[in-house]
Amino acid sequence: MANYSHGSMRYAQIISIFLVILGFQWQGNQVKASSGFAASFTQERVRFDKATVDKDDSTSRLVKRDVDSKCVINDIQTKLTAHSHQHQFNDSNFSLMLLWAGSDGKELLALSTLEFAFFASQSKLWVSRDFGKTFEGINHMIDDAVIKKNGGIFKSPHDPKRIILVSYTETMDRSTTKLYITKDAANSFKKITAPFYLDGPMTFHPSDESWILAHAPYQNFQLFLTKDFGITWHPIRENVVDYSWGSHKMDKNLIYVVTDDVNPANDKDPQEGEYNLLRTTTLGRTFEVIKERMYNYGIQGKFIYVAIADKKDAENRILEVSINQGQSWNATHLPVIAKDRFFSILDMNEGMVFMHVDDPGNTGAGTIYTSDSDGIIFSKSLEKHLFPKGGGVTDFYRVQSIRGVYLASQIGEDQSIHTVATYDRGGIWEDIKAPDGMKCKDPELKCNLQVNNRYSKLKGVGLPMGPLSKDSAQGLILTHAHVSDALEISDPDVFVSSDGGYAWHKALTGPHHYAITNHGGLLVAVPAGTGAATNIVKFSYDEGHCWNEFQFSEDEAGIIVTGILPEPGEKSLNISIWGFGADDHLWRAYTIDFSAILTRKCRVNDYMSWVPHLDNDNAQGCLLGLIETFEKVKPDSRCQIDPEYERPHEQNRCECSKGDYECDFGYQREDNEQECEVSPEFADKELELCINGREEEIRTKGYRKIPGDQCENGFEPTRDMETLKKKCHNDGTNLAKAGTGGHKSRSAGVVVFLIVFILGCGLCGFLFLLYRDGKLPCLRRRIASYSYSALTESDDLEKILDLDSKEHAYHDTSDEDMIE
Repeated sequence: MANYSHGSMRYAQIISIFLVILGFQWQGNQVKASSGFAASFTQERVRFDKATVDKDDSTSRLVKRDVDSKCVINDIQTKLTAHSHQHQFNDSNFSLMLLWAGSDGKELLALSTLEFAFFASQSKLWVSRDFGKTFEGINHMIDDAVIKKNGGIFKSPHDPKRIILVSYTETMDRSTTKLYITKDAANSFKKITAPFYLDGPMTFHPSDESWILAHAPYQNFQLFLTKDFGITWHPIRENVVDYSWGSHKMDKNLIYVVTDDVNPANDKDPQEGEYNLLRTTTLGRTFEVIKERMYNYGIQGKFIYVAIADKKDAENRILEVSINQGQSWNATHLPVIAKDRFFSILDMNEGMVFMHVDDPGNTGAGTIYTSDSDGIIFSKSLEKHLFPKGGGVTDFYRVQSIRGVYLASQIGEDQSIHTVATYDRGGIWEDIKAPDGMKCKDPELKCNLQVNNRYSKLKGVGLPMGPLSKDSAQGLILTHAHVSDALEISDPDVFVSSDGGYAWHKALTGPHHYAITNHGGLLVAVPAGTGAATNIVKFSYDEGHCWNEFQFSEDEAGIIVTGILPEPGEKSLNISIWGFGADDHLWRAYTIDFSAILTRKCRVNDYMSWVPHLDNDNAQGCLLGLIETFEKVKPDSRCQIDPEYERPHEQNRCECSKGDYECDFGYQREDNEQECEVSPEFADKELELCINGREEEIRTKGYRKIPGDQCENGFEPTRDMETLKKKCHNDGTNLAKAGTGGHKSRSAGVVVFLIVFILGCGLCGFLFLLYRDGKLPCLRRRIASYSYSALTESDDLEKILDLDSKEHAYHDTSDEDMIE
């Protein structure tokens, strides 16, 4: 679903009065806080640099790589004009939402809304059944109901034809909700009056397309369940402040709810710790309490995490975990953090967890840790990772088009921000090399590619979108960036990489909306900027080296583009451009069928073999124990890839090296180094763990194989466990002890605390918390601690799970084609 909005200029003067009162400034179609951009960075003790690179603004409409290039396409205007369609909605509502509604990619819903303060005007609903070429108004099918702007459309994650619209009631009472339900992609709607007022999301079951949960705060915080996709509803529990289905790895009938029977108004301070976590295995007929006095919780995969108070120090929080759906719990432990800090799981897409742990002192930065395959034992990956708590955003990004590549922003010693990348899932982070021939104005500066992402957008940089990659377009990445020694505040340019982020080239000057389709065989871009209108679309069929232009509108004033929407299944080459008129402010859609340019289907000789990570200080192209070979279209082929064609994908194991290992707990690598050395704070320490009532110690040479690494033979450092005779007890504190002698280490898991003295020992050790297959540490000393937020398998960043936050964890499902 795409959600676009514009400020209609007819209302600009009225709205600007309110904005001035609130201390905001109206700028074109954006509202920005009047406080200065630089001042906000100074407050957070980080900074952007001014432009320091020689800008090349001479990017031409046609760029030929060599004499034999097929870059020039003759008669583009005539060919594409015959395959283009325009639709004007004659509507100037502020917001427009788009939703692909059919299984074949032809059906597209468009909903416009206008809401301001307590005012909501008539919404408009349209449907297209020809890839967005023509639209039909269907307000009459929903009784001309006024659909909500926020929480007004819910699409089933299992069947795109199933959609629920939520409208306001005529009387605006808060006892019922009017729903319009379609199961056939808007060919018909059924009107339903739900017996509660919906104020929040609908939560779809992870596997059953008809089961949905909904929360009703105005009806005594009841939780409602439907088993027929919204036709009938019944309440299953009162005083619910949070809830979720069990994960896809749990029993189908599981529902978890957080209740507050003392104060159901949902405004209590979570530090009181009076919430209970309940579960039902009977879809609400019976409930059982599985954890009392908890602060927050999260569910992912087989794990359920709850935050509770430390029995020895109520100011601290510990995290407990269950892997049997809440039947039993064990404490998990990592170094402990103060309650004014936070942690967040950044990603869990490749069999491991990337966890950010906030640094003390409100610096806006923290440390990224990577886990083992169980998500329990963590090792330090990247320090000074930019993630301000107040902003709630991070530039951490997983590249989807290649395995093991991630981007992030790091704060330097001078408090400037620069981009770093890892090509081995967090083993080593390094600067991104600038494209060949692009240098800084100051020869003394070391310039690299600085990628603009969420944080730049938050701070007002002209950034219509961040990095873009797709698993169907191997190795391809598009992003806005600068070539500099640090991130800049000037408008960025568009850069492209076709080898997974190792080598880059400048593709377009200035900000653009962009999209990838045809499995990487077609890139489309439209110029963007605050209030800047255009009637030009640019496209490239050779991975961004050569760009042609097409004037999609005869209106010289152009439109203010709000987004590009390719057909999500890549079953066609239809691209929709959405925006509103620069003069009349009416919404418009332009659909262009690029099959007029890519006229033939790709043949066998149009493809080439591609080995990721090859020849980038990696002679074999081996990553995580595998050499992979993909088939991708040749840049100059200019053909249409058959979406049904299954391209070959080969995998071969390779010999182990130090690059297949991360540093074990207590060890670390210096920048860009392969050797794991003992961390200074762990020198001359050993660690003993309490495991099933016996003390064990982990002996390590400092290396631990990266989760999911499939290498064999070669470098194989020893890592074993020796059981000691001394008994220990797990009394809920889960102690681990550190003593002297040798370099012994253990990786821990999530929150920790306590100072404990053991008979005959005069040393205080570091406190660890660990849970793994029933192994629980026994300890001696408190260390700073971290914990889990809800693990995520999607690319969207999960909200911070602050253990002391007054907000509860939100369990969300989003459309794959969401554009914001």
